[in-house]
Order: sequence, then structure tokens, then C-alpha cells
Amino acid sequence: MLDFERKNHRTPAFKVVITTKDKKQQDITQVVSSRLITLSLTDNRGLEADTLDLELSDHDGKLALPPRNAIISLALGWKGKPLIDKGQYSVDEVQFSGGAGSADRLTIRARAADLKGSFSEQKERSFDKKTLGEIIDTIAKENQLKSQVEKELANRFIDHIDQTNESDINLLTRLSEEHGAMCTVKNGTLLFMPLGKGKTVTGKDIPLRKITRKNGDNYNFSIAESENYKAVRAYWHDPDSGKRGEITVDENTKIVRKKRMTKGRTLKDGTVKDKRLSKRTYREIEQQEPITSDSSQIKSLRHTYASERTAITAAKSAFDKIKRGVATFSLNLAFGEPDLMPETPIELSGFKAEIDATNWLITRVTHTITDNGYVSQVECELKIEDDGVEVKKK
Repeated sequence: MLDFERKNHRTPAFKVVITTKDKKQQDITQVVSSRLITLSLTDNRGLEADTLDLELSDHDGKLALPPRNAIISLALGWKGKPLIDKGQYSVDEVQFSGGAGSADRLTIRARAADLKGSFSEQKERSFDKKTLGEIIDTIAKENQLKSQVEKELANRFIDHIDQTNESDINLLTRLSEEHGAMCTVKNGTLLFMPLGKGKTVTGKDIPLRKITRKNGDNYNFSIAESENYKAVRAYWHDPDSGKRGEITVDENTKIVRKKRMTKGRTLKDGTVKDKRLSKRTYREIEQQEPITSDSSQIKSLRHTYASERTAITAAKSAFDKIKRGVATFSLNLAFGEPDLMPETPIELSGFKAEIDATNWLITRVTHTITDNGYVSQVECELKIEDDGVEVKKK
């Protein structure tokens, strides 16, 4: 058993339960604890699957190999405090290794169970005259998941989008990038919410966490100037003129949502389905000051979008991504914090003035338990503040 007490006065705690295909559950916490070399859990943002690695000592040869696709449930924390549920993971890979002069060891690698199944299967289909919320809900139901989409995103109207020899994960990733959103699966629910805002899917602020320099063992701050673009340009096809239009977004661009009343949906044969009036939200841009960036400072998106509205959305999303990636910060916390998760806003203190004055957002957390104790590695990027989106009725 790991000797945590000799390292510090706080003792890591965890609970590991394994469920086999026949739904039999077994609490293996004691077995894992007595043989643990390393436990590592990586909590990612978006559709990159969360991963769990367990490295166990098999010095006496009595460890049984777990079956593939068995489900591992994990909770983390500290002795004397409630454990935090960290989800379920499906066993993907099992390695058994050893050699002369060293004890045998068993390594179990598992991925988030919610991202298994048909998510990676390629499909051929189109979505016509749907809201983003309807598309997300369709994909969720096909993968035996619930769905929850932030209200403004859910109401965005999509004229047409093709899924051509493309998996659901790829389509969701594409939709996320075009709409400046984060898509992820947690606890059986497909979530779709604004990216980099520090908010939950219901629009509530995620509580701010304060981290001081004394909390960390080591840290790293970097600024990337190589792609420090000042604006993003996107092109779109104008069906009326047959020409290519373009829009440019920079820090002085305001996105305006205009609500318009429209009547029904026009089918391919020209008939109108559902003649009742309905309210749809459109996005337009208002330039507060002229764009002064030269061509070398403007990033042009390669794709030509189907409408000006989708081009605006994609350009704004790309511009926000550039701003978030200008600076990054990572920190190893000396004492792990199991409730930290991606999209949590962070306030730093005790570093350089520029670092402390910056609003940060967690993008990834890695929890690690070894003989040295329990630590959390936190990776952060810049938090993008609300862009002052206005809603105008028309």
C-alpha cells in the first residue's frame, strides 16, 4: 500500500468500482490501493475523450486481467472529505509487463464511456431548415444520450448542412468550431455551450477559483506571437448575385442578433410547410471603428460559407480562438483539487503583474496519485469576455 502519510499530512482517497458486461459490480478500491503505482485521470475540454490510467503492481502474480469494455467508475478526493464523482470509463487497453529484477505490473487504460458506440461511425445525410438545438438533439438520441444546448445556440437556424462520409464526432466538432461552442459528453448528456465564457450550459457563471503561487509546485507561462492576427476574414456565397461576399471581424466588431418573423419552411418542390409565423434569430455585424489591419494581420478562412450569417458566426468563432491562444499558463498544484474542471475561470496571484491581471480559463486538468501524494496539473488559456452582443427586433 502506498505510504501517503510519510509525504504530507493529507491523505489522498479514491473509490474504484468495476462493472462487467453482465452488469456485475465489484468495489476494487482496496485492491487498487494496495497495489497502486500511479493513478492518472485527464479531464479534457470538448470531444477529446477523458482518459484514466491505472498502473498496478503484480509482484505476487495474483492480479486478474480486467475484460475489455468493462466500465470503471472513479471518485477522487482526500481522506475525511466527500469524494468527487469523476465519471465512468470503458477499458480500452490492458498491458502486462515485467522483466528480470523488476516486479510485474499491470497497466489499464480506459476512455470516457459516454463517447463509445456509434459516435465514430461515418454517416451520409443532410439537415435542412433545422435549428442547431434540433440537430444536437437528433445526434444525442441516436447515441442513446440526453442533450442540453445553451439557449442562444439552440435557437440558431441552419438552412442546410451536409454530413458526408463523416462521423457524428467530426460533425459536432465542425459545428462547435463554426459557432464558437464547446461540445462535450458528461454523465450521459451531450452538452453544447459557448466556449471560453466560463458559463454552464444553462448560462450560469461557473464559480471563480483563486490560485496563489504558494499553491503550486511549478508553473509555466508563454505568449505566442507567431499567429497574433488582428482580424479574421470569411467568405460566403451570395445566391442572389452569384458572387462571393466577404466579411471581416476584429476587436471593434459588434455581433448583433436580430429577431425576424418568418413564415414556414419551403420544401424542395416549392411548397410551404407550416405557414404559421415563427421567430428566428439572425446574426449581423456592426463595425465600431474601421479595420486598419494590413493583409498580413488578417487570417482568411479557407471555407466559403453558404450564407453571410454562417460566415459571420465562423469568423467570430475563429477570432475568439486566436485571442484565447495568444497566452497560456500551466500550473502543478501541490495538493490536488478534485472538483476542478475545464471551463472553470481562474484568478491567479503572486506571479508577474501581467499574469495576475489576466482572466484565465481552465482547458484541461490532470489528476495524478502516486507515492508522492495527489497533485493536479492545470492548463489554462485566456478567458474571452462577453462581446456585447445586442438583440434587435426587426
